[in-house]
Amino acid sequence: MQQARDATVPRNPLSGSGADRPRVKAYDATTSAPLISVRNVGYTYSDGTRAIGDLSFDLAAGEMLTIVGPSGCGKSTLLRLISELRRPTQGTIARHLGGVGRHQCSMVFQEDTLLPWRTVEENVGLYYRFKGDSGTAPRGHIADLLAMVKLSQYAKFYPYQLSGGMKRRVAVLTAIAPLPDLLLLDEPFSALDEPTRIAIHSDLHMLIKRLNIAAVLVTHDLTEAISLSDRVFILSRPPAFIVEEVPIPFGTNRNMYDLRDDPAFLALYGRLWRKLKEQIA
Repeated sequence: MQQARDATVPRNPLSGSGADRPRVKAYDATTSAPLISVRNVGYTYSDGTRAIGDLSFDLAAGEMLTIVGPSGCGKSTLLRLISELRRPTQGTIARHLGGVGRHQCSMVFQEDTLLPWRTVEENVGLYYRFKGDSGTAPRGHIADLLAMVKLSQYAKFYPYQLSGGMKRRVAVLTAIAPLPDLLLLDEPFSALDEPTRIAIHSDLHMLIKRLNIAAVLVTHDLTEAISLSDRVFILSRPPAFIVEEVPIPFGTNRNMYDLRDDPAFLALYGRLWRKLKEQIA
């Protein structure tokens, strides 16, 4: 007999109504503080190298912000500052995280972080195992997440049995399963081929918007930045500052497979590339 579902977790976190919906904190710009407020933040390494000069910005719930810039300009360092894995040497970062029913912050790294001795569903449910409540994830919740990205039939597979794209999807679900307020992504799709990357972009964008997750992505891929983002920041050479903030106008229900045919997409790519080229040259 199928095990009883955890009463606190909906059968499908993207559907249902009333008590069946996930208890997701809504963002209201008129009454709520931004989830993240970065004010005059700088970072200098212990050897005196100044990686980040002076950065200030806000991030709201459900918003996707992408950071691009030349290699070595402090993009990954900024993610670590936001996540509190490092402390800024200048300025402040205010975090208003941990809403009702939410985890504070999850991160997806470039490296493969799946546990090879755990199945797909066990990897996705790791947060609940280490949280210590019962040692197991709510089965219905994990099953729903796998269904959303078409991985249900692979729930009992181990990472070595998956393609690169499948493993990246599992890594993203592992970070999203706790319903974090904030998701940080450090070039997680750089090793994937273009068709696989587009498919994962579609899944990731859907999850972020429907689950009201704020996200910060670091990437070198301008098409990825345009496809996923609400805003793109172009950083300068170190010590980094924001050269330009570019709003992305494609809205919530964008079709990742059609975007590249849109003249506005090509125009945005040209605008981003020209600014980025100035910093690389």
